Amino acid sequence: MRSLVVGASAGLGRALAEELARRGHDLYLVASDERDLEPLARDLTLVHGVTVHTHAADLAALDPTDLRAGYDQRFDDLDCLFLVAGLGDPDDSGSVDPVLLDRLIAVNFAAGVRIVNVFLDDLATRPGAHIVGVGSVAAARARRNNSVYGASKRALEFYFEAIRHYLADAPCRVQFYRLGYMATQMFGDRETMLPVARPEQVARAMVDRLGGASGVRYLPNWWRWVMLLIRLLPWPIFKRLDV
Repeated sequence: MRSLVVGASAGLGRALAEELARRGHDLYLVASDERDLEPLARDLTLVHGVTVHTHAADLAALDPTDLRAGYDQRFDDLDCLFLVAGLGDPDDSGSVDPVLLDRLIAVNFAAGVRIVNVFLDDLATRPGAHIVGVGSVAAARARRNNSVYGASKRALEFYFEAIRHYLADAPCRVQFYRLGYMATQMFGDRETMLPVARPEQVARAMVDRLGGASGVRYLPNWWRWVMLLIRLLPWPIFKRLDV
């Protein structure tokens, strides 16, 4: 199996690369900084004996044809495409700086669509292929914080739903995850009454589901009930919440 992981250098992406390598996947890892990718690639190759190549690119200024060309130079076929990159910012509330706004949309939505688009025709006809995307519980109901981030992740989920429909009769599976809180740099040191998942746990669950049905799932699964409650809250109550 050959897998491409976008956002592979830290957090969930790094955990996913490690889990895939442990199960024998050859990897093409994409992240913004080659200094993070190269040590990871060497370690995965040494520990698991898999082939690992890297591609350094800023997702906010991504050239998808260059990414595709780099992949094709190293591997013949692609089995699994994982889009796990995400960008949040504490200033993403109310009026957002235009530069930050463009970057949030590019990293969390536009880059993912461009990457899927450039590989879609090949994945569509490949038996056992998967396109896997990552969203967030932040997109379940609009709120004052993480407004552009949440909107971008909701847009990405909409696009994945469209791709799932397009590939309904094809052998390629399309899976999308609404992720709850994870212990990553993006989550930081915020306090919460709800459990915070480890990236390794989430990565293991995602890889375990390869071969399973297409569709959308929460990870961890209990978040579906939390977000159902949030969505059902009447507006007079919801608007008073500091979320």
